[in-house]
Amino acid sequence: MHLVKLFSVAAIAATLSFGYQPTTAKAADTYALDKPHTQIKFSVNRGGWSRVAGWFEKFDGSINFDEADVSKSSVSATIQTSSLNTGFARRDKHLRSPDFFNAQEFPTMTFKSTKIEKTGAKTGKMTGNLTLLGVTKPVTLDVTFNRKAPHPRNKKTFAGFTAKGKINRADYGMKFILGAVKDPVEIEIQALSVKK
Repeated sequence: MHLVKLFSVAAIAATLSFGYQPTTAKAADTYALDKPHTQIKFSVNRGGWSRVAGWFEKFDGSINFDEADVSKSSVSATIQTSSLNTGFARRDKHLRSPDFFNAQEFPTMTFKSTKIEKTGAKTGKMTGNLTLLGVTKPVTLDVTFNRKAPHPRNKKTFAGFTAKGKINRADYGMKFILGAVKDPVEIEIQALSVKK
């Protein structure tokens, strides 16, 4: 009797094991930045009187977003430094000069994530390498996952993120009038991305 039961259990186990097919892990989804609805902004302390803000108008970027495991996600972006805009043409010309961004010699700045960790239901920290003026330094940004949903008109899937952080321009060799235009530089990115 016990032998019959033993064979029965073994048969059931064998059937289940042969019938089981392990599920393949879902790959991260790739998103491209929706440029008209993405802003890359910066601001600096101007002599203690006020903050001067600006933004970059030309950039490219992609996001590999693994919603189930954000640590498997990644971000990369390239920004054209000559596209900066602070709303004042004379100042913008100076910012593009060798005193600051030296846009002619260094036409782009790049960011590539190296680590993304989840800190809350919709928050995380993203560390990556920022290359500016030929110098590469690690930067950490606080990221908020705003929303993912189909667009009501074209039905494409969009995902929105906000990222904030600070860098010291002196770390990249940008030291002109550092006493007046003080570190740190505050960064804010409002990113809307569309699933490819």
